[in-house]
Amino acid sequence: MKRTLLALIAPPAAVTRYGCVTCTAAPIGVFWLGSLASIGYGLAGGTLGNLLGPGFLIATGVLLWLIAAVWARLVIRGVESDLLRRADSTHTHPVEPADEDPFHQLRSNI
Repeated sequence: MKRTLLALIAPPAAVTRYGCVTCTAAPIGVFWLGSLASIGYGLAGGTLGNLLGPGFLIATGVLLWLIAAVWARLVIRGVESDLLRRADSTHTHPVEPADEDPFHQLRSNI
């Protein structure tokens, strides 16, 4: 429950605490900061033009926040799955590298 609540409130903090920091904390943080800026600018009354009002900016900010929260929760679930080595984990089904030269086909066609 704490993970989900933290992912809803501050997605980058949730990924930093429970997920894979080096993989996704920066892009999730960009979406989250963009949502904060959009909501703040919309609440301040700023507009992007005559057709788009502050309501559009607030709705865009909420959408970006929702994307960041869902993305953070998916990352946390993926990390949990890998750590528990469930059936769908990539740790339980490793892919063995092939022994052949990857450039063999390219070299043979020249």
